[in-house]
Amino acid sequence: MLLFISRVPVSKGVPLKATRTGALGFIGATIISALALAGCSSNEPAAVVAEANSEVTTQSEVLTVWLDESEALGLESVALQFESDTGTRVDLVIKTDIANEFLGAGDNAPDIVLGPHGLQRGFLSEGLISPFSLDGSETRFNSGAVQAFSHGGQQYGLPYAQESIALVCTEAAMPKAPETFQEVIDVGLAISLNDGTGDPYHLYPIQTSFGSTVFDVDETNPEILNLALGNEEGLAFANWLSKNVALFDLESNTALIKQQLIDGEKGCWITGPWSGLWFSEAFGEGGWNAYEVPSAGGQVSRPFLEVRGAMLSARAVDPGAATKFIVEYLGSDPGQIALFQATGRTPSNLKALESAKDFKIPYQFGLSGSNAVPRPVSPKIDSVWFPLGEAQMAILRKDDDPNQLWRMMSEEIASVTGD
Repeated sequence: MLLFISRVPVSKGVPLKATRTGALGFIGATIISALALAGCSSNEPAAVVAEANSEVTTQSEVLTVWLDESEALGLESVALQFESDTGTRVDLVIKTDIANEFLGAGDNAPDIVLGPHGLQRGFLSEGLISPFSLDGSETRFNSGAVQAFSHGGQQYGLPYAQESIALVCTEAAMPKAPETFQEVIDVGLAISLNDGTGDPYHLYPIQTSFGSTVFDVDETNPEILNLALGNEEGLAFANWLSKNVALFDLESNTALIKQQLIDGEKGCWITGPWSGLWFSEAFGEGGWNAYEVPSAGGQVSRPFLEVRGAMLSARAVDPGAATKFIVEYLGSDPGQIALFQATGRTPSNLKALESAKDFKIPYQFGLSGSNAVPRPVSPKIDSVWFPLGEAQMAILRKDDDPNQLWRMMSEEIASVTGD
């Protein structure tokens, strides 16, 4: 899940209108507070300028955007610029339960909604969002983040923030990015197995380094995901787990791992940005680094990616104006920088990520997520986690032959998903 930084008290469902009498000083103070809580120190907010032709006019007099409080703070100056260029006002309406309210909005739906990419499953099934073109701007973003909003060859959202796990090491144990997985083994690798219940999410970067993924895209229909766990690559990962039982503490948990890191028993931990503040408190801001997980199986390690972005409502009054605001204003480099400064969330936009280089948590986790893949939004994924975790733990306990255990797990999941 994406990090949620500080909140400013704003009445639920009340539009924060983009007017030039807005409390910009108050917004600046909030940006500083949000970045401080995210483990950052703030620069001045970015000036937002339109990258598009400001002569183009729009038909709608008002665009309505549903979003959270920190996003509203980041987009106020962006909305002001849009109004100045086009004459269309943008109402930023803060919602605390966007998913359910949007599903039940009917004719009161907004023109644009911001949220995590996982919401698309429900939105698409109900016909609530429409595809739109990024107009060549894809190259300015992390490719995995763009992919998170792509379905059936069409784009249903523009990303702005992302979250993925990484290999986080103490400076003393691993002062530079490891080139091999053996280097990680040598200093001690920690992965929480949740008191023996397993954790396929945090093992996924290692699994994918063997070429094993949860799903493959169907060759005849890009909207169909086929279960891919039972192939040779999956079996190779299963056998690696069986041969490397000594690497894992089967009863490990977060509290134990933190103590092991402090005591020097472990040097690295596969974890997410939510652990960044703890590392800074325990080792000092310069006492740790986040790296990409090196390959254990010979292929690129690819953790799952969680993404937030802007989606176009199927009930948008003026889809052209709404798309223009998303792609050319919210999606501009300055717009993306403004969103980062207000939210503290790791940017998906490459220029915004570069602007965060003085802010360790979002910057290093952003870099380490360059090869991450979006977590599938298919309902099939819900049937995967528990059997996959059980099978991994059974292999680590040596309950049976790893090939047999892995095949049984794959067949169990396939019986539920219909693969």
